[in-house]
Amino acid sequence: MSLEIHMNVGGCFRSPAEDIELAKTAVDAGFEGIWIGDHFHPWLDTRPYTHHVLPWLGAVMNEVPEVPVGTSVSCPLFRYEPPVFAQALATLDNMSPDRLEVALGVGEALNEAPFTDTWPDWGTRAEMLVEAIEIMRELWDTRDYLTYEGDHYQYEDIQVFTPPKSDIDINWAAWGPQSSQLAGTHGDGVLTTGGAELVEKRVAPNFRKGWEGADRQGDPHITNEIITNIGDPDELVAEARERGEMVPVEELDNPDPRSIQSVADEQISEMSDAEIRDELLITDDPSELLELLQSFEDAGVTRVIVMSNLGDPYRVVEAFEETILPAF
Repeated sequence: MSLEIHMNVGGCFRSPAEDIELAKTAVDAGFEGIWIGDHFHPWLDTRPYTHHVLPWLGAVMNEVPEVPVGTSVSCPLFRYEPPVFAQALATLDNMSPDRLEVALGVGEALNEAPFTDTWPDWGTRAEMLVEAIEIMRELWDTRDYLTYEGDHYQYEDIQVFTPPKSDIDINWAAWGPQSSQLAGTHGDGVLTTGGAELVEKRVAPNFRKGWEGADRQGDPHITNEIITNIGDPDELVAEARERGEMVPVEELDNPDPRSIQSVADEQISEMSDAEIRDELLITDDPSELLELLQSFEDAGVTRVIVMSNLGDPYRVVEAFEETILPAF
């Protein structure tokens, strides 16, 4: 079996330094890459941190030099200007070539709405992301001044003077058929979340449709991110209830973590313990995850990113080191 297994430290549960230590431990245990979420506000008001990912990536690349690192997921449309974000990534790659990846998405209101006068609809943001990717790639590839005239972005005579030393792969974050096809057309890979059936029937075929339609070459990653928590199920369910740790996916256009938290608290109060265990992949038997990961690989997933949002994340690292990673 050839499924790659990486870890997402989250960037919202522990201090930046603690996440560095978690990343080091995960790599020592055999995880093949380190990722971090990119948020201005946390999804939930009970989450205590949101690191700025760019300095954190520079630090972690210095501390764990042997594996790829990436963001899951950044939005280069509002909070970041595309050229400035391109410059930051180029600097990181210049210092540590062939290690940096980035997952890009159209953004959530909690991260981006405070930095724009209007919050565009999904279709407009998708158009903006296509332009942003074009701008970033042109800046990385051009050793001259660039003028860009798009429908959403216009720049005159700009240049990234510290270039990347290698290609920086862009993974488009996608769930639906349209976004998955855009990922194939404009991304170097696709990153999604969800079950094997979603990947097999919706994400992977539409991604390949976009990839082949754009006459792209190579073997791109289809990456799936999962949350799993290992420990005493009763204790972890109690923690989830106490913190309201259940992100309501329908709140993408809600800019206020406090409001999102109230929705999460209400939703989790109506869930049974079994439903919470299933939703957050809570288990005290890591071998139960083997079948799930195999189903992802069978569905076409080439890489899984694992995140823990409850309990002790080092128990997840230990369980994967002893039970999961040797099987893949």
